[in-house]
Amino acid sequence: MSQEPDAASPRPPAARRAHPWRVLIVDDDEASRKTAAALLSPAGYTLVFASSGHEALAAVREASPDLVLLDVMMPGLDGFEVCRRLRELSREDYFPIVLLTALDGRREVVLGLEAGADDFLTKPVHGAELRARVANLLKVRAYHQLLTTQRDSALATVDELRQQILRADRLATLGTFAAGVSHELNNIAQVLTVAVSELPPEPAGPEAPDGPDTRAMLSLATQHVTELARSILRLARPQTDGALQANLGRTLGEVRDMLRITGRARHVRLSLELPGSPCVISASPVHAQQVFLNLLANAADALSGTAQPEIQAGVRHAPGGRIEAWVQDNGPGMSEEILARVFEPFFTTKPAGQGTGLGLPVVKQLVESWGGKLQLHSRPGHGTRVVVDAPATPLSATTSSPVSSPTP
Repeated sequence: MSQEPDAASPRPPAARRAHPWRVLIVDDDEASRKTAAALLSPAGYTLVFASSGHEALAAVREASPDLVLLDVMMPGLDGFEVCRRLRELSREDYFPIVLLTALDGRREVVLGLEAGADDFLTKPVHGAELRARVANLLKVRAYHQLLTTQRDSALATVDELRQQILRADRLATLGTFAAGVSHELNNIAQVLTVAVSELPPEPAGPEAPDGPDTRAMLSLATQHVTELARSILRLARPQTDGALQANLGRTLGEVRDMLRITGRARHVRLSLELPGSPCVISASPVHAQQVFLNLLANAADALSGTAQPEIQAGVRHAPGGRIEAWVQDNGPGMSEEILARVFEPFFTTKPAGQGTGLGLPVVKQLVESWGGKLQLHSRPGHGTRVVVDAPATPLSATTSSPVSSPTP
């Protein structure tokens, strides 16, 4: 099998494509192949050759021709049998087949059409007729390719719409479920409020325990549950209330203490890098807590089984009036395939029953509702770093208390 360079002669409109049409010429006679090539050269096609039926079958698999010019009378596999086999190969990708023969009879024409040929020419072939028939059949090929592209596009659109309907249905179901969860959270918050109020006060002085004040942290967690119950129905479409402000330095310290009390990160060395001045954004403090609870809890979960698990988190003033906060772990990292899907609702890599797949999508929506951006960087074997970048806002009286900076 050989390939002839494109002719330098002018090309008709059909040849003015990104790639010239590719025509496979199959004939056991070298002189016949050269004659067919000379007749088709003015059209500017890329010509590929085969000298037997078996070569023709291999050439179709390798060269993917747009049209096959096939001699009937060949030793071994004749043109009729090759045509039948080519039609089996081209079930998904149609290309025209033109049979050439020195025979002149109705029976041969019928056999060729039954084998799947699109046209039938008798040798010796007139050059203008050959070029005209090939050009017309290539128009059919182009039309078939267009229909195939449109079909594939339509199928992709239908599949995307189906996925959107499934997501909408699941979110609607989640909304109904959220109403019940909100009611139950309110009940739990009321019980916690009463229980915390009846706790004995923490001892003062040298006998005071190390670490955060348990009663104060339980009270803070109770307030968090209460506020979460009020806002849970708005999580799918969070809206920023300009009157609310969150000090992200204080938020990180509070979230770290919550994780310590619950034991969620007890297997991890968690260190914070907190600023000396408040890092304030326009956001609900509860939503800010929710964002960093998700990020820190996800990082802690990813470190399960890591030899020396460590999480570093912090917040700082960034150029351009921005606030930048980050959570970084030394875990196994994520592949590109997983990274491409982590913000899809309901996608999770956790075992069944251990993750809803809603944490990161909700976090992303909340950060974007602040006018911010959520960036995630990860490579297998190099851990994961999540960065929250949001616009800073002037400190108001309601957020002017000192930033908590508990030691790591």
